[in-house]
Amino acid sequence: MQAKWSYRLLEKIERDSLQIEVIADYGGGHTTDHAFSEVRNHFYRFDKEKKISAVTEHPVYAFSTIETGFWLAQEGLHSEHKNLVIFSNTAPRGEIFWHGEERQAFVCGILDNGIPIFAVNAGYNLSFVKGRLKGLWEVEVPNRGTQFRSRDYYPEATMAIIYGNLSRVGQPIEERTIPDVPQFCVASVDGYGNLKTTIKRSHMSDSILESGILRVSINKRSQFVLNTLNGVVGKTGDLCLVSGSSGGKKGNLLEIVQLQGRANEEFGIDGPRDDLGKIKFEAVKI
Repeated sequence: MQAKWSYRLLEKIERDSLQIEVIADYGGGHTTDHAFSEVRNHFYRFDKEKKISAVTEHPVYAFSTIETGFWLAQEGLHSEHKNLVIFSNTAPRGEIFWHGEERQAFVCGILDNGIPIFAVNAGYNLSFVKGRLKGLWEVEVPNRGTQFRSRDYYPEATMAIIYGNLSRVGQPIEERTIPDVPQFCVASVDGYGNLKTTIKRSHMSDSILESGILRVSINKRSQFVLNTLNGVVGKTGDLCLVSGSSGGKKGNLLEIVQLQGRANEEFGIDGPRDDLGKIKFEAVKI
């Protein structure tokens, strides 16, 4: 991991070019919230040289660092463009069990494709980009004193670093301290109710891949699911295991979908909680 921040110099950033993508759980679910507007306003407030073109909103489920990390990687590694900057603030709260840095410090990093990320170092927020970071550092910014750090502190610190104030880039963080991506978990629920998972085809046993029908258990509920990876074709209303649209061209992640329905409701899942538990697959013999 390199020793210093290496984003473009300010004069190399064109006016009205940057897209700040805000991935956060302000709405409590997959919805926007007034907080997004406040955060957006503060980004424009501290953009003294008018480098920002747009501040866009990407809501995730409340306190879900697994969904935050999933989309941070999907957008930063697989949907990236050179003017993208990712800003995120999802932090565990309450009794939800989670792994990672207890201080939940605000950090900055550079992906190996040059995309800068600013996020809270907690839970699985950084797990999906582990191994793809050129550097990761704590940000010199207050981490207490307001209930809404994502508005009151973090946009100013982000823009200061983007503008080249390297005094705000603090101590480096060892990548090995970031938790690994949890296996066999629900990573996201999209607008159609599809369950995006952390599972690749290569993670599945031969007995599961060869079975046309699977018994799938999540969230203390079990359902029969057609395995389209085995060539089975579903009909309207069927639950199906499919090769999904996320994870990149070389590592598509699997999804559980209901054809013209909502798979998440069949399993009683509102969103991908960090403590939702693992997905269990069993081959069904006919």
